[in-house]
Amino acid sequence: MHHRPIIVAHKANRKSLLLKYLRVGVEVVEFDVTRDGNGELVVKHGMETGVRGLRGLVMDYGYLLIEGRDPLFRPSTLEEHLSLVGSKCGVWLDLKTRGIEVESVALARKFGVRDVIVSSGFHNTIRRAKEVDGSVTAILGNVQYRPANPVKEVELASADGISVHYYFVDRELVEELHSVGFKVAVWTVNNPAKASELVELGVDYLITDAPEKLRLIAAKAGALAGQG
Repeated sequence: MHHRPIIVAHKANRKSLLLKYLRVGVEVVEFDVTRDGNGELVVKHGMETGVRGLRGLVMDYGYLLIEGRDPLFRPSTLEEHLSLVGSKCGVWLDLKTRGIEVESVALARKFGVRDVIVSSGFHNTIRRAKEVDGSVTAILGNVQYRPANPVKEVELASADGISVHYYFVDRELVEELHSVGFKVAVWTVNNPAKASELVELGVDYLITDAPEKLRLIAAKAGALAGQG
């Protein structure tokens, strides 16, 4: 099966990385979105862990190091990032906190983002995003297992598709979801050989830290599809 997937530039939470992605012309950039202690929407890989005290501080510090950011500097706001994107490409908002979906989508629309994708592990967050803006693509996110009934899981979340770690993606899963019109996103795919396998399976989105490499694979798949 030759099917051209959309390449999503993973975790563009650092402004320097976002600017790099925009320079090379990626199709979609992904931001991890949460609300900080001041109530502002920021882009960082935080989430509601419920962990407080020293352990919570260590976990927050770890997320910052993963993103390559100096913990002494505040994270960028979602508004700052969206103002840089504008209509240049699509935006994938991976919502790490409950109750931020309406504000996040509204900000994306304010800055003219042409395609808005919202993912979350919270069903109500996905459902609400779809209710307030029917043109949003809503994805049940961060799935790290092989769903026994993937179609049912997407339906329960009122979503348009599911985002699954590449290790758990197989042909049967893709075909089940595609048979009823649902989309399949796969993360985080950095290995070109693995990307080629997933393209053959017909996945719809490849989320990657190496969009430049995977764009070539996706383009080749698109060319073959055009010849078919």
